[in-house]
Amino acid sequence: QVLSLVKTIIDSLNEKEIDKQIKNHLELKGSISKLEHWLTELGIQGFEEHIKFLRNLQELRSSGTGHRKGKNYEKIKKVFDLSNDNLKTIFDNILHDAAAFLLFLTSSFKL
Repeated sequence: QVLSLVKTIIDSLNEKEIDKQIKNHLELKGSISKLEHWLTELGIQGFEEHIKFLRNLQELRSSGTGHRKGKNYEKIKKVFDLSNDNLKTIFDNILHDAAAFLLFLTSSFKL
């Protein structure tokens, strides 16, 4: 489920279009960093919590899906409270944060 969510929300960000919109091109790697830079350039407020969520979600996918060991997994396990046995509640919280990110984008780019 986490892998699918990352594919839908992070991997599907249109990096080429974000690159076109960025005015001050830096050596940015990754869609999250590019999105963060673009939002900063646009002067949009309140994106920091969403960027943090995206980075944490990406880390959960990278360290958690199929790799459940190591230092990175132990750190991200605390972020998402994975020691809690109620995985349904944990994933509900992740979906809530994902929906909040999408609503933030929608409200930030109203035409």
